[in-house]
Amino acid sequence: MLKVVIIDDEKIAIDELEYVLTQHEEVEVIGKYTSAKTAIDDMNELNPDVVFLDISMPDFNGFIAAEQIKEISEDINVVFVTAYDKYATKAFEIEAKDYILKPFSKNRIEMTLDRLLEKENNKSIGRIKKVNKIPVKKNNSLILIDLYKILYFVLKDGNTYIITKDEEYIIEETFYQIIKRVEDFNFIRCHRNYIVNLDYVTKILPYVNSTYLIKVKGNDEDIPVSRSYSKNVKKAFGL
Repeated sequence: MLKVVIIDDEKIAIDELEYVLTQHEEVEVIGKYTSAKTAIDDMNELNPDVVFLDISMPDFNGFIAAEQIKEISEDINVVFVTAYDKYATKAFEIEAKDYILKPFSKNRIEMTLDRLLEKENNKSIGRIKKVNKIPVKKNNSLILIDLYKILYFVLKDGNTYIITKDEEYIIEETFYQIIKRVEDFNFIRCHRNYIVNLDYVTKILPYVNSTYLIKVKGNDEDIPVSRSYSKNVKKAFGL
């Protein structure tokens, strides 16, 4: 779960961004501010993962705000959201994680979130020794599914599914929780809605706009590989 703070002097801009962010199940907006100074005063207590930050604000320049946020914690990711493209070079000089132009699309925000979530996932690798089973409720009982039997996980209609060769199961964990659980067991996220078991991959097929389709043994579904995650898939297979 990404904890997010939004800072923008225009309330309507905050509301629009909050609406898009909260469509993502792995995002929680924990603070909204029209004053950068007030936000920075609260930053230690909030301890966010990401700050979405405007640049042109009357009380505080966004770049000064970003520098002060980084002084509080280097682990806080700063993403600028602005109507002006002229500040992009300076934004990346201070190591902003992204630079988003207004008006933005939902897909543009999701692309940023996917990258940030991937970064958070990678930070957790190797921290905890994990059990190679996952609990699933079935017929009022709790059963344990061996990870090696799982072909892939898919998020659809607001639910997370485990897909095996013979059955599918709904589980209550979020996709972010699943990633943390399986990341040491030869699974990889290939799309915001798919996590695939690399041991079952039989084909990687080129698709459109630098994306791919994955075929897995024991299942006919075409599993998409989005542009955001194609680098991980290529690296996993040495492509």
